[in-house]
Amino acid sequence: MMYWVLSAAMGIFLVWFLWEKKHRKTRAMPGGIHKDICLPHEQEFELYHNALSLCSKKVRVCLDELGISYKGHHIHLVETGHYETLSRHFLKVNPAAILPVLIHNGHPVYESHDILTYAANHSNNPKLLVPEDPKAQEAMQYWVDKASIIGEDAKEGIKVSAGYCAATLSLPLFAAGMTFIPLRYPLVGLLFHRLKIRALLFSLLKISGLPGFIKLTPLLKMMASGRDHMHKHLAELEQQLNTNSPWIMGDQFTLADVSWMTIFERLRESDWLDYYIKDKHYPNLEEYWQRLQARDSYKTAILDHGHHSIDKSLQLIKDTKMVNPKIKETLEQCFAEPTKIQ
Repeated sequence: MMYWVLSAAMGIFLVWFLWEKKHRKTRAMPGGIHKDICLPHEQEFELYHNALSLCSKKVRVCLDELGISYKGHHIHLVETGHYETLSRHFLKVNPAAILPVLIHNGHPVYESHDILTYAANHSNNPKLLVPEDPKAQEAMQYWVDKASIIGEDAKEGIKVSAGYCAATLSLPLFAAGMTFIPLRYPLVGLLFHRLKIRALLFSLLKISGLPGFIKLTPLLKMMASGRDHMHKHLAELEQQLNTNSPWIMGDQFTLADVSWMTIFERLRESDWLDYYIKDKHYPNLEEYWQRLQARDSYKTAILDHGHHSIDKSLQLIKDTKMVNPKIKETLEQCFAEPTKIQ
């Protein structure tokens, strides 16, 4: 009897899996606008985004700075609830299962760094966040790219991008957050996500939790590499800000500052901010962060889009470090401290 019950259950699961697999096909999508795709929409601009997603934060800040009104669609990542990015309805929006996606008159624009440029060019004031001078534009793009996640090679990415470093520094935040997420949700990613390594990562973090994370040597080394390379990127930004001008490109607030606002916010919400800017190690960055927080867009695009999962995860990190100082020591000092680049 038990044999037939198990056989029936396995048969039902197989039928379900094959049907879902057929309707949840994922594939990489190139950045930029796709005029060959037309999606249902109610407003000129609509945004599919997530509260925790670094790239989503960046795009929201950009749209708010440009004064572009949009209809928002909050889509869950496994970190904030479940794999809604793998749902059938979202895969029609982006078959790559990645956020954010800007919809302009029904046409999707993919990849956050491409969305920034597209939004600026289609605003009422295309030069509001972009310098007039072509050389200054090139310099601005360097800082935008340095704060972005471009491609899928994290090991090489952290060497050139603070965005990749911020992603690896998020691992303890993810480990804390997965405490509140049922295991069945990351397992969905193992079944349907094209990037199996990401789903495997969150399954592993769910099983290990924050205390167990410090025993996962490969992940710990990855985080430590990102942590140490972040010093290099911050030192370079410190030097760039070593003038009397308030922003990266001088007196004009640009897409570079939009991008770096989210980097600093991720350092804050994953409890790394004090580690980097305490004791006046980077005095220009401390003042810069204060100016970023004073922007209206910081409130409207970041604080007003907070999520309980972020607050709970950050509090768990702080509480765990307080109860078990070994975890704080391991995260911050498990490998040799880098020499700060002058």
